[in-house]
Amino acid sequence: MKRLAAILIVALTAASLLTVTVPVFAEGIGTITQMGIDNYAYVYQELLSEVVIMQRGNENSASIEQQGAEHLAGAAQVGDQNELRIQQFGQKDLIFAIQMGMGNDASITQMHSTAVGSTNRNISDNDAFLYQSGLYNIVNLMQIGDDNTASVYQIDDHNEAFIVQEQAIAETGANAAFVVQIGIGNWAASQQLGAHQVSRSLQMGDSNSSLINQEGIDNDAFVSQTGNQNSAIVNQS
Repeated sequence: MKRLAAILIVALTAASLLTVTVPVFAEGIGTITQMGIDNYAYVYQELLSEVVIMQRGNENSASIEQQGAEHLAGAAQVGDQNELRIQQFGQKDLIFAIQMGMGNDASITQMHSTAVGSTNRNISDNDAFLYQSGLYNIVNLMQIGDDNTASVYQIDDHNEAFIVQEQAIAETGANAAFVVQIGIGNWAASQQLGAHQVSRSLQMGDSNSSLINQEGIDNDAFVSQTGNQNSAIVNQS
């Protein structure tokens, strides 16, 4: 995760030489740099949040919405027709996202717990890190609750990753999910309901599939797939 954050910081620092600061809403700081044709960026902010977007290429789209206080989001798109949607609805959430290539798609949502009776903390403080390099990769990531962390790395083409993290009613969350996909046409999903759970998926090859379902507390799962057309399902409760 530290390497990904460092890469994004370097990219965004370099882009800042050509920075244009645009108007945003409600005491936020938004910086957008666009180089190319028909790129689109949208930012909505509240209460001292910060956004940095760098787009280099053509027809890229980035939309970042921050509701609540002290969010941080950094996004870099290099290539063509990449699409990124970020929604931060809690407090003190963090996202770094890099898309390189063509036609990559990512959607990330971070929010407070919606469970009835969930009154523990409700600060959010979720972290998400995304790296897509190749063609037509897809990521859907949702973090509900507090202190969750997720990282997705996709290299090559047509990979898909889906992560849902939701805290238990009486817990803080603190779930962790990691997905690495290197190859073509891999599929990985991780669903975590509870607290202090760890999910790891490593796919190196083509057309592999992995599904991890975790419910409860202190579950730990690791799926490693090397080769082609492997399939794995893990259920923990």
